[in-house]
Amino acid sequence: MRDLYIKQVEAQLRERFAGLIDMSDPAAQRAADPDSTWLSRALAALTVVDATGCDPELAARCVIDGFDDEGIDAIAVDTESPHVWIVQAKYSSAGTAGFDQQAMFSLKAGLDLLVKHGEYHRFNNRLQPLVDDLATALANPGVRLTVILALAGEEDLSPNLQLRCADLTREYNEINHDFMKIEVMRLRDFVRAVRSDTRVELEARIEDLKVHREPFPAYHGTITADQIAAWHVHYRHRLFKRNIRHPLGLTPVNSEIVECLVKTPELFWYFHNGITVLCDAVPMLGPLGDLRLDDASVVNGAQTVASIQEAHSRAPEALKKASLGIRIIPLQGTPKGFDSRVTIATNTQNGVIQQDFRALDRIQERLRYGFQISLDKQYVIKRGEKLRDSREGCDMAEAAMALACAHPDSRISYRATSDSRRLWDNDTYFEIFKGREAKTVWRCVQLHRGVEDKLRESREEREGRAEQLADQGAHLIAHLVFQSLPGWQKVDEEQWTRLGESVGQVTADAFRRAIYTVDTEVGPSSHISSLFRSSERYGTVARAAAEAIRAGRPVPELAESYQVSESEGRARKARAVSVIAEAEAIEEGTTLEFRPVTGPERSALAAWVAADPRRGRATWARNKSKPLLWELDGLLYSPTALVMEIFRRANKKAPKAVQGTRRWFVPERGSLVEIADQARAQAE
Repeated sequence: MRDLYIKQVEAQLRERFAGLIDMSDPAAQRAADPDSTWLSRALAALTVVDATGCDPELAARCVIDGFDDEGIDAIAVDTESPHVWIVQAKYSSAGTAGFDQQAMFSLKAGLDLLVKHGEYHRFNNRLQPLVDDLATALANPGVRLTVILALAGEEDLSPNLQLRCADLTREYNEINHDFMKIEVMRLRDFVRAVRSDTRVELEARIEDLKVHREPFPAYHGTITADQIAAWHVHYRHRLFKRNIRHPLGLTPVNSEIVECLVKTPELFWYFHNGITVLCDAVPMLGPLGDLRLDDASVVNGAQTVASIQEAHSRAPEALKKASLGIRIIPLQGTPKGFDSRVTIATNTQNGVIQQDFRALDRIQERLRYGFQISLDKQYVIKRGEKLRDSREGCDMAEAAMALACAHPDSRISYRATSDSRRLWDNDTYFEIFKGREAKTVWRCVQLHRGVEDKLRESREEREGRAEQLADQGAHLIAHLVFQSLPGWQKVDEEQWTRLGESVGQVTADAFRRAIYTVDTEVGPSSHISSLFRSSERYGTVARAAAEAIRAGRPVPELAESYQVSESEGRARKARAVSVIAEAEAIEEGTTLEFRPVTGPERSALAAWVAADPRRGRATWARNKSKPLLWELDGLLYSPTALVMEIFRRANKKAPKAVQGTRRWFVPERGSLVEIADQARAQAE
């Protein structure tokens, strides 16, 4: 059957991804077997479709296979869940593709560059359009990472590779046990995936089945959670084909639902809403309650289903003890558009969250009155109400976040960072709000805004791990700023004005203390994102940095490797173009890629460059002053001048100082600066 299966998969790859897989890169152009390369990339795209439910065109844009892919063939990102999928695909026309030790080493190296270090410029320019979403997702403490080994074969991983996969998972899950998982897709899984256009036929055994007869028949009752898990295992995202969903990604898993299912499954029915399923018809299979749902789709309760599947991976036996409510609505005999009306209605009802209850609290009413009477400011306490002008006040959520950062106990600011819903729990809400006067709250908000403004304004000054910490750790930095300003609540207006003017410098100092403490207390190669998934690790850094502040120790200097100015200076001194030209280190006609190296550059240019691949490519010419022939216009430029031209054509403001030799890369060899360094070393 293997020969038949590989033919079926190959036929579907060619049908679904015809004209969508980019083969214009040097790796594809030089491939010994271009068709095999195309099929391997299409397999990676199909893996993305199967994992996320996105359409083939979007999945094809997730493929980054080629030179400098660092062992990763495709990356898909959902910032809402948030979830990141990393794919390494292996195709074999004989159906014998496998995964070897070298592929494992490459994959781990690529993961480390992406997740631990955020060195996105080490990857080819196909990754660059994905970087903003990738960085946003990885900065979220609740992010999940799924690594998929996509193999067009049937062989199991060797015991040694299974051990290495377990080691890699353990390393990445050191802080959060469910941060990363590794899945293997084999030929049989791709056969299932290419049948994704078939109808979803579900079988269900419903306890206490009841019929709602008018005006259209429907059914409701109770179903066990293990049945729902079995549906998901078989159909995955196809279960939600009629649901209102993000274009890419599954519904986020709710940790509270998972915990209830795993620890107290018998109580699940009492604490959680059920699901709604639409289908074409509901024939009875046997005794009352045994049903078949023809062409079914879960249109409400997708988060519940996703959480059930997560619980199933941890404690499958527990799901047999858990039950939930289910509504089944057959569409046979309903008016046109009825399915859409049900889907929209069941997904757009406003949920009540704990923050809404806190809005009714006397504390909040008192603060609103205080803002209005004593400050002539607005204090918005209801979700949905909009502040006309941020200079004229704040809302309750912003106040809670600022107060959490100002609290001397770092555990409170950690809650704001890891899950802002914790701010409304009893152990946090009263701790930050009780006894606070309007003036104190407003000052707190202003200081917090000042910190965020400073971090935003100075983004172009940092790179690497420092850039990651600034992007992800604003609440930690704000906490340290508040610790640096004792008595800020009580100073008079003149002192308050001076204090406000000093926030920029205090923020810069707090940031340097924070990154220094992370490197010394946690480690210079630690995941920055892990800091915000571990209260213990976060507390270690916050307490050590705060103690240094109280003790009056000197503010550490920011390491040169974290400073854009230092990197630009080294690049300028390297005289890369002259060194390369003299050493003839790059052959004439060699293709180079443009890659932004800082966050602001990526945000400004990635989409513009990706819209036309010629914008990000140049070839090396024998010209000592203008060695880059831009593919877009056929003109010669120096590396720096071409970067500035890209900024100009993209209608974006260029940095004050930029060295193009850091941003133009020869695939598989590195940047022009790195190639020049190699030429010098060989000459010596």
